[in-house]
Amino acid sequence: MQMRKDDILISLRALIKQVMPAGTKVFLFGSQARGDVHDESDWDILILLDKEKITSADFDTYAYPLVDLGWQFSEYFSTKLYTFTEWMKRKGTPFFKNVELDAIELELR
Repeated sequence: MQMRKDDILISLRALIKQVMPAGTKVFLFGSQARGDVHDESDWDILILLDKEKITSADFDTYAYPLVDLGWQFSEYFSTKLYTFTEWMKRKGTPFFKNVELDAIELELR
């Protein structure tokens, strides 16, 4: 199971490097990040773009390729897409706190 997760992370990091613009931050959070995965676990991915506003094209350009990669592994990648400003406005919410607790940054390198 760990070998499969490692393969998925390698592919995910390579795709992030390929499709994400400079200044973007991408995080894995939830059960995959915490290590308490079960049979129905998905891959929760937070994408923070360095821009003023998210557009529908951003979902096609940045989120969809990650979802497609998940399908290639028969896994569900649940992507959340925000600007840095939008994300910081959520500070103090339960969702923000949960992500902050267990997020693993997937470097662009």
